[in-house]
Amino acid sequence: PAIASENAYLSYDEKVALSKNTQQVIQNKIQAFWGAGSSDIEECVRVGTAAVESGADGLLVAVPPELYGEPATIVEFFKTLSRQTPIPLMIQDWAPNSPGMELATILELIEKVPTFRFLKIETLPAGPKYTQVLEATAGTLHVSGGWAVPQMIEALDRGVHAMIPECSMIRVYKAIDRFHRSGERETARSLFERLLPILTFSNQNLDTSIRFFKRLLVHKGIFATAKTRLESPEFDAYSEEIASELVDRYLSLENDVLANVC
Repeated sequence: PAIASENAYLSYDEKVALSKNTQQVIQNKIQAFWGAGSSDIEECVRVGTAAVESGADGLLVAVPPELYGEPATIVEFFKTLSRQTPIPLMIQDWAPNSPGMELATILELIEKVPTFRFLKIETLPAGPKYTQVLEATAGTLHVSGGWAVPQMIEALDRGVHAMIPECSMIRVYKAIDRFHRSGERETARSLFERLLPILTFSNQNLDTSIRFFKRLLVHKGIFATAKTRLESPEFDAYSEEIASELVDRYLSLENDVLANVC
């Protein structure tokens, strides 16, 4: 579970159970990365150890927010984690309201953290940082985006290796990605523009995103409930109505994609 999976509200046992159950469902058809985001290095190591024992393909860990002010502590945090969890590491640069890690810190992590293979950039802004990191690493570091999915076409133009946003709209994301990478940029852009009103609502903030996409997953029959553990207020009647309209809009769009009517 990553940040948008309400990771902060899950117990260790819940994180492990969710990750193991996911691995059982996918049966090695795709790679499985466990999420171990926590400011507590011991908890990260504990989850990472369980991931290694379970045969996971990698470990996703967000930079602890309190470390951004002291870059040297970021490097030490991930050095410690890497020494104790020998598994490919995806570092999540989650700073949606700031520039996040400096390039010098990222390059130092590459040098000093041997398991560091993937960087998920979720900063403000994200676009220029994708290019900065891709050019500085000559494409050897896997660079992805996530929270900046409202700028997905720009991200693909800049050459990111992947976009890893929420999962409920994956069929449309995949179609956009496929069109763009096959040289059909205008088709990708046209399809993306049909998705954009949904992202404009969902990505107002993280809690809105979680609540909206849980509703969509319920409508798709994947989740049984849209309940959350978030501490922020629930949708009011107006937000609920808009969310319902946008859920219908998405389901219609996905049907068009599946029918190849884009």
